[in-house]
Amino acid sequence: MVEEVILPQEKQQILDEINGWLNTVYPYKKSPAYLCDSIEFPEPYFRIMAQRKKYDIYIRFGKTWISDDIKSIVVARIGFDQQRSRHGTNLLKLLVRIAKLNNYQSIGIESVNQNSKAFALTFDFEEHTSSSRNYVISTEKLSNTLDNNKTL
Repeated sequence: MVEEVILPQEKQQILDEINGWLNTVYPYKKSPAYLCDSIEFPEPYFRIMAQRKKYDIYIRFGKTWISDDIKSIVVARIGFDQQRSRHGTNLLKLLVRIAKLNNYQSIGIESVNQNSKAFALTFDFEEHTSSSRNYVISTEKLSNTLDNNKTL
């Protein structure tokens, strides 16, 4: 089996999407998100981080703990200064759009606390078989959940 790799163009496109969205939520002069890994080489995974006073986001793309066989997205850290402002919901909508465009089949939330567990359950995430602190959902199911619940 040939290991699937993520090309530099895909990394850049995803980084640009996240920066574009963050700048609509909290405008900054400099791009807030950055790649934690080299953009120059195809790799099986990459990471994006965005930290400012008003938010803290860390996301993994590609080969993750969800599965060795599929591309997935894992939200490792998410926090906004304003809770219940729909920023988390809108980030999930963005991640679903990115996932569909680039064939990421699952989305996970890692190492949940009480708040992020409640957030995950609101959107029908389920406990991952390997850990009760990790939650996962298929991209398609999350897309349907977001589409069917306009009040979320």
